[in-house]
Amino acid sequence: MSTFHTIATWAQVIARTLEAQGIASGPLLHEAGIGRFNLHDPNQRIELEGMSAFWRAARRASGDECFGLRVAACSYPTDFHGLQFAVQSSSTFIEALERGVRFAPVITTAAVMGLLRGPQVTRLIYGVADGAQVEQMATEASIACAVSFTRQTWPGLPIVLGVHLARALPANPQRWAELLGCPVHFGAAHNAIDYANRWLQTPLNTANLEVAQGLDAVLDGYLERQRRLNLPQRVRSAILRDLPLGEVQQSRVADELGMSVRNLHRHLLKHSTSFKALVDDCRRQLAFGYLRRSDCSINEVCYRLGFNEPSSFNRAFRRWTGASPGQWRRHDQGGMASAQAPQHLSIAV
Repeated sequence: MSTFHTIATWAQVIARTLEAQGIASGPLLHEAGIGRFNLHDPNQRIELEGMSAFWRAARRASGDECFGLRVAACSYPTDFHGLQFAVQSSSTFIEALERGVRFAPVITTAAVMGLLRGPQVTRLIYGVADGAQVEQMATEASIACAVSFTRQTWPGLPIVLGVHLARALPANPQRWAELLGCPVHFGAAHNAIDYANRWLQTPLNTANLEVAQGLDAVLDGYLERQRRLNLPQRVRSAILRDLPLGEVQQSRVADELGMSVRNLHRHLLKHSTSFKALVDDCRRQLAFGYLRRSDCSINEVCYRLGFNEPSSFNRAFRRWTGASPGQWRRHDQGGMASAQAPQHLSIAV
């Protein structure tokens, strides 16, 4: 089953918007199962389910159906891991739009962006990935950020013609037009922004080819890392890093991944694994490498793997191999354990 996730800094933008309105974000993050730890870190990702719950909580707490539009005023270019800088460095506006579509998964993998070219208008469509359920308010926040960014970056370019929203006509539609600064069409088939074709090939005064190419490489690398690191791999990476420091705390790993312990447990079950199973597997892999080192006593290996006492390590090792750590070490050179021990340990970073 596909999993959808969003850059953790997007949750930070929502929290910033709540705080600007005098609403404490901490309880709402907790309610959504999102830990505050490392929300500023773009390398952390939050599962779509948690982000959707946070959007719903923010809507309820603010009492404002336009809350998504207000997020634009509290977002910074650095919230999106260089994406806005890359767009800003494009040579023409159509190149900027194409770059935004190409790197949309940096923000969320639940969205599918597309450009529809007409004779007078180019429409940037905010679609949804198959199987994903995205809050309308989240999409509206992305649209508001894009419109605001365009106006602030190229103030002399009247390129935004209007916005289409896939929601029913609200009681006060003029409020939406005022917040977005352009005509808004409700009840649309899809969420979108319309841009005037006459400006698409205009050279941009913010263009910088070298910067754009450099940021393309950074963003490509970011997406490639995210493709490699599914949730179990991300948890495994955190465990492997923390094990030599002592016992690994599930709560700490969950916070680092922007999740509650309960949500972490539930999502790992979707991958047919658990935190306990991942810790056990990581210990098993590390144990073989440590035991091959002549400078590591068995007691030292025990504590490096986060076991509280040697007897616990001995029981676990017998379960893994059928032998004690001492027996395995003595016979390793003879090949007794070669079939059970990995030749190397690959740690995803």
